[in-house]
This record gives sequence, C-alpha cells and structure tokens, in this order.
Amino acid sequence: MTPLTIDLAGTPFSRRGSYFAVSQLTGPDHPGVHLRTVRGGARNREIVRFDLGGTPVVSVHPGLLAVSHGDRRTEVALTGSGRALLRVTGALALDFQVRDQYDVVVEESPAAWRFVDAGANRNYRISLARGAARLESAWDGVRNVSARLVVTGPALLVVDEYGSAAPAGPAPAFDEVVAAAEADFDAWLRRHAPAPASRVAAYVTWSALVPAGGALRRESMLMSKNRMTHIWSWDHCFNAMALWRDPEAAAGQLLTLFDHQDEYGCLPDYVDDAGVERNFVKPPVHGWTVDWLMSRDGLPDDTLAALYEPLCRWTAWWFEHRVYGGDGIPSYNHGNDSGWDNATIFRTGVPVQSPDLLAFLALQLLAQARIADRLGRPGDAGRWRVRAEAAVRTMSDHFWRDGRFVARHTVSQRPIDSDSLITLMPLVLGDRLPRHQFDATVERLVGGGYLTAHGPATEPPQSPAYVADGYWRGPIWAPTTMLLVDGMQRGGRGDLAADIARRFVATCEASGMAENFDATTGAGLRDPSMTWTASVCLVLAGAEPDAAHGAELSVGGTR
Repeated sequence: MTPLTIDLAGTPFSRRGSYFAVSQLTGPDHPGVHLRTVRGGARNREIVRFDLGGTPVVSVHPGLLAVSHGDRRTEVALTGSGRALLRVTGALALDFQVRDQYDVVVEESPAAWRFVDAGANRNYRISLARGAARLESAWDGVRNVSARLVVTGPALLVVDEYGSAAPAGPAPAFDEVVAAAEADFDAWLRRHAPAPASRVAAYVTWSALVPAGGALRRESMLMSKNRMTHIWSWDHCFNAMALWRDPEAAAGQLLTLFDHQDEYGCLPDYVDDAGVERNFVKPPVHGWTVDWLMSRDGLPDDTLAALYEPLCRWTAWWFEHRVYGGDGIPSYNHGNDSGWDNATIFRTGVPVQSPDLLAFLALQLLAQARIADRLGRPGDAGRWRVRAEAAVRTMSDHFWRDGRFVARHTVSQRPIDSDSLITLMPLVLGDRLPRHQFDATVERLVGGGYLTAHGPATEPPQSPAYVADGYWRGPIWAPTTMLLVDGMQRGGRGDLAADIARRFVATCEASGMAENFDATTGAGLRDPSMTWTASVCLVLAGAEPDAAHGAELSVGGTR
C-alpha cells in the first residue's frame, strides 16, 4: 500500500460509503485525533478522542489509518456507512466526547458500551471483539461529565452507529476491510484521475462519497468531511464534471439536487442525509454543466431525457419568481444566491441584478435546446435558442457600461461600484458573447490585476475592498476558475485558458484541496479539504494540449 501525502489536520481519513471520519483537531478546546460523524444535523461531531499517551505519529492510506506513539499503535479501518474497526497494539484510551447536557455512556456488559450522543443526535456502540478494556466514568446525577474506555492490547474494537437497535454478529476481518477499501480506491483512481492528475485530489473526492439514505436518494459526494458536510446546488455540478469518464456516476452527482426540486421548479440551497435547506438558492450553472458533459459523452441518454423537463423548470423559475420589475431580468436576493456570498456587488444592499446570471441562463437555454434536438423536439429547440439569444442581448445592452460589465441595484437600476470578478463572468459565454465585449473583458481580466501567479482572484489585490482571507473578496476559487477556463477556451483564447489551468493545478498541488486560496501567496484557506476544488483540479490536470492548435487545450476531454 502506498501512503497518502496528506495532513490529518486538514484532510480527514474516511472512505467511500462511510459517515465516519477521523481528524486531527488542532484548536484549543478539543485537540487531538478524533473519530467523528459527518451526518447532517449533528451539533457535536466528535465522538471519541484517541489518547496514546503522547503526540501521535500518523500514517494515512486510502483504506487504513495508523496512529502511533512509542510502542502504542492503533489502526483504523472503516466499513459500511457507520462502522469503524480499531486494532490496538499496546494500549489506547478512548475519551468519549460528552459535551451535551444529555450525553450518556452506558456499560452494557464487560465487553460492550453504548454512547447516547445527544449532541450528535446519534447512538454509538463500542464492542470488544478481543482484548481487554474497562470504563472509567463520572456521573453528576443527570449525565456523564466524563467517560474513558481504557483498552489493553492486542485488541480489536468495533464502533457502530445505530438507531434503536445495535448491530449484532461477529466483526469482519480487519485486513479484508482494508483490502476492499484499497481496491475500491485504486479503481476510482484509474478511472477518474489519469496521470498527471493528483492522487490526493482523487482521494478527497472518493472519500467524500456517502450512500443513499435519509434525504439522499442516491450515492452523493459531500463537499467535505471536515465542516462543509452538505451538498450545495452548484458545488455538485463540478463534482459531476470530474466523473465524466463514468457517465452513470456523473449522472448521480448531478441528479442528487434535482431529486429535491420543488413544485415551482426551484432547486434547494443544499441537501444532506438529514434534510433540505431552501432559504437560498445557487446560480443556474446546471445547463452549462450538462452541455459540458454532453460534449464528452459524459451523461447517459436516459439521464438527459430525465433532466430535460426539470432543467426547463429551473430556468423558468428564475424568470417567473425572481423578476421584480418590468425589465424581465432576474435578481439575486442575497450573495448566497449567486454562490459568491459576500462579493462586493452585494455590499450596499439587495436585491441585485448581475450579468453572470443572464449568462448562465442563456447557456442553460442552449443546453435545453441541445437536449431537445436529441429528443426529437425541434420546435422546442428553436424556441430555447431564440430565448438564449435574447438573454445575451439583454445582458449585453443592460449591463455594459463604459467598456465593462457592471451589476445593478434591482430597484433603482443604479450601477454598483465593484471590481468583483463576478462582473467578468459573462466570459463563460465564450464565442456567444459579442466579440468586442469578450476581448475587452479578457483584457480587463489580464490587465486589471485579477490574474495572479495562482489563478484569478475574486477581487483584485489592488482593490480597496480586497481582503486576503476575505472569502469572495479576494481569494481564488475552483468554480470560478473552471468557468473562466472553459469560457476562454470556447472564445478562442485557449492559450490563456491553458495558462490559468496550469496556475490553479500547481496551487492545488502545493497547498492541497482547500476551499479557496490566498490570491498572492497561494496558501490554502478555510476548509482545507473540499471536493469541488479536488474535482476542478482533476479536470484541469487532465487537460492535454491540442496538437492542431498549439497552446489550445481540451479541458478534461474532447469537444
């Protein structure tokens, strides 16, 4: 087995199909290596802390985690959605993370203990398959204020998550569980991460998959098994794109949000196994994603047929429920709706009309037309193309001011003073953007200070509003990079697309699959292990030069 070059403090140990993760926490409150749950709705995620008597040495493989200190060693393997195996050499103490007022640790027998983890809204059972252990605990009359399981090895422990009935039966063979996980990851790596794509990026995507269950109707890729343990309604598009070599897998990631489209055609903000969030939405990049996948034969025909009406309803929702005036232009109610939560176009109030929204909707209408053609519905296809052309004209006429795109306040129609990269996102239209606007916007991207050594900054570093760790006010993000690379490639600037792709991949390889990156240093920021970053890295790292066009590139496949 080849170890992974990851830091457990940033990238958790987990595996496909598991709701368990092991992380090394570094904060002042609860430092150390913890077994955690990534279930939706959990207030407290840490279940037990591993105490080996000192600072541990950690080794991570796709199917095996080893934590050691001196002659003490604990190996962890995961199987199923909620089972962990712990193989102990020497000794180990497991500190139950009793933090909630109703947390209880129950001694079921000398070889089994139950943790009623009210803070996680889950139940856990630890059973001793071999070895010896004893429980040390303190009770304050209402709850456990401390609880520690002291294990003497050699020992094998089984940790099970359960509802009302704890699992029964013998523990599976530890080495067989490890071998199965390793084989599954190797197959994933071969299919989705051909050289020179990052092995770490492949691991981040593979290990973030959770099974169908609860509100999830199919296997779905969480955004992270650190803190971002949901599936947001544009993040999943980039994860689907990384799986284009397996059309069924790509379809699953794309459909996991469409499973929760409401009666009006709206997609939720996010979903997880515990439920659905509908206060906000995310931008309609779904049509762009479908078109990108269709160009690579990355979606099955039955998925395209199933997506056609939902995609049309999603487009219609924006024009029927987010247009507040007589101009027919939809608005964002909040930065969250755009995906750019705190971008500077939102700093003086909402609702806001932004040119990127009409660009996405135009591409979505064109994707609908392409599907309609395939389904033998030429009348529909023609109507969608006419509407797409109208959307581009409206965007070009309404948002172009003094040689650049601007956003506007919906009610007053006043232009918003902002240098946010979001106003350059009409570039995603590629050659469908009027040529003079495309060229001027590319010039603004290159000459306006947005393009750093690490990729396109969401606010140029010289802007007064720039903040190094300012979320959407400076850092570099995977989705915006991917959208720009694809748009510039289709607009005839494959040279610049290839250059930006190389910069971003190099940043990921140097700083990990972080949520975003410092625009000037390239350091990873916020959640250090995000699947959409890993997915974009896989797509862009798989891009190869097109021999017929010199520096032109084919991003993640062929058109």
